[in-house]
Amino acid sequence: MRNSNDDDIKIFRPKKSDWSSSDLTSIAGIMDKHRANGNSAKATILGERLAELTPEDFFADEVKNLPNNVLLQLRSLMVFAAQISLTKYLPFTILSTQAVNAMYARIEATAPGFFANIADGSSFSFYYLAVRKNEPVSEIGNDFAMLCDDDDNEELKVLGMKAFETIETKVISLIEEFEFEG
Repeated sequence: MRNSNDDDIKIFRPKKSDWSSSDLTSIAGIMDKHRANGNSAKATILGERLAELTPEDFFADEVKNLPNNVLLQLRSLMVFAAQISLTKYLPFTILSTQAVNAMYARIEATAPGFFANIADGSSFSFYYLAVRKNEPVSEIGNDFAMLCDDDDNEELKVLGMKAFETIETKVISLIEEFEFEG
């Protein structure tokens, strides 16, 4: 028979935040400001547009004969590059977070299998390490070739480097196009 004594059950109580009400008020004010001046809507649209980019949009000749696993890795690298670039170049962290979240939400809605692959995959871990090194673009190219299971393939290394730089340039261009307000 089961014991119905609950004396040993602990109730989880979240630790009180170190944030003061003035901190929270300040954050809410910042969010309101970006909503009011249109930055929040722009960030969402920016993220959604980035989610719709495909390797064929930028590398039509290069991707014609690539196997599916390489195309998957290329698309993953493009998403990673977009995320890093949004974080690096959008003028406010709250906007980069919003844009990245919108990008992932759109990917999850339109390509759930791909989303599951990048969400559960390890490729981003390699790329995060690469961007911390002295030659991040070169390291990303090397990692891209490695993730495509062809470490010594110079064409894949170049394609990986080109993809990272191309998406970074595209993100910068879109940020300028959206004219986020300060």
